[in-house]
Amino acid sequence: MEEEIVLRCAMAREFLYRPQVAVQLLQRFGSAACVMESQGDEDNAFVVESLSRAFSSHSLKWAAEEVEWCAKKGIRLFFYGEQEYPPLLAECDDAPFMLYYKGSDGYNYKGSTGYKGNAGLCNPRCVSMVGTRLASVYGREACSIVVGDIAKFSPLVVSGLAYGIDIASHRAALENGLETVAVLPNGLDMIYPARHRDDAVRIVGQGGLLTEFPRGVKPQKVNFVKRNRIIAAISQALVVVESRVKGGSMITAEFACNYNRDIFAVPGRVSDPNSFGCNYLIAKNVAAIYNSATAIPSALGWDASPMPDPALQPKLFSFDIENKEKILLTLKFDKPTGIERICAATGLEWGAVASMLLELELEGRIKGVGNTDYCLRR
Repeated sequence: MEEEIVLRCAMAREFLYRPQVAVQLLQRFGSAACVMESQGDEDNAFVVESLSRAFSSHSLKWAAEEVEWCAKKGIRLFFYGEQEYPPLLAECDDAPFMLYYKGSDGYNYKGSTGYKGNAGLCNPRCVSMVGTRLASVYGREACSIVVGDIAKFSPLVVSGLAYGIDIASHRAALENGLETVAVLPNGLDMIYPARHRDDAVRIVGQGGLLTEFPRGVKPQKVNFVKRNRIIAAISQALVVVESRVKGGSMITAEFACNYNRDIFAVPGRVSDPNSFGCNYLIAKNVAAIYNSATAIPSALGWDASPMPDPALQPKLFSFDIENKEKILLTLKFDKPTGIERICAATGLEWGAVASMLLELELEGRIKGVGNTDYCLRR
């Protein structure tokens, strides 16, 4: 079996940027050993040439060293088609042929108090969260609220370990005792960004680090896009917290849309460039607005009770005149008021207030001031 793993590892590196070819070859021949013996389809020059490189003595030597290094570092290799391979990711045509995983198995962990120890990468309840690297206070608070809202369902929270919304999502998951997985755009011989090394150590103990890239691969631009497709594909739903109209988060949302995943977006001020992307996704009906604690569980069928009547579900524009008036009464001209104070004064939930603030701003009745404050528009 070890020889088979070495052969598959060699195939994985050769077809790193065309994983579907390796998947098809393995499905056709049944094992990497049979693929090597057959040398692929003689009618396809690309496959024959690629397999010749993959099974060369130099490549096999590298693969053997790679497998040995993974064993010493406690890194597991998951191949497409295996039981431990993430099931939703396996449904995608461009799924990685091989994954590197460093972390807990989700079953037997007995670490920090509150950790629920679910099913690791195969947790049937899985949510990915992405957003801008320039996260505001509002964005970081939104991460805590979203994760806190779904914590009782014990989901796996997936993100990319990057600055801003990614790391805020991981930290929120850790604080709520949830498993969290960071998908990296590089090999597991380095942590990117290096400043999040301590967070990565905590994540390994309460989830894991995941990548399709072998050691030595640096976080190049193309690898971020490949990483983003995994973040989108591995989960039932994608939550975009803060995002500009262009960037990695919107690319991830596009992947999620192509994979038929549920997409949610946290609304933001119309004047905030870091919320343009979220508001755009909502306005174009690509994403559902995240404005209540039941948004994700209800959409994904996590709760045991019957699904709520769609007519009663929150809409982009609620036209809740009474509650809007409550909000307006708490605001004054030229005296910025934060969203938390508005919630305290009105007794309304954070998500509902955020939604109505967006509506009021779109209506031209209020304006955003700073990162999280609002006041009446003169």
